[in-house]
Amino acid sequence: MLTVTFKDEGQDFLEWDIEKGKVVACRPFQEWVWKGVKVHNKKILPRDRLEITGKDGIRLTIIHPVESVTGEK
Repeated sequence: MLTVTFKDEGQDFLEWDIEKGKVVACRPFQEWVWKGVKVHNKKILPRDRLEITGKDGIRLTIIHPVESVTGEK
């Protein structure tokens, strides 16, 4: 599992736990929005922007860049 920390730009989510290409947890808020979305990035590095497919099936890019990545890569 990876823990991705996003750059704090005032958004309601700062960290995602990602396992097998899916968000399994979100902190501190909006877990109901992000839990279960598919992450398309195969390798995630600081400054990356994540490509996801939301629960509605729409593919989009998260505008907040990744600040750090921890866990199994």
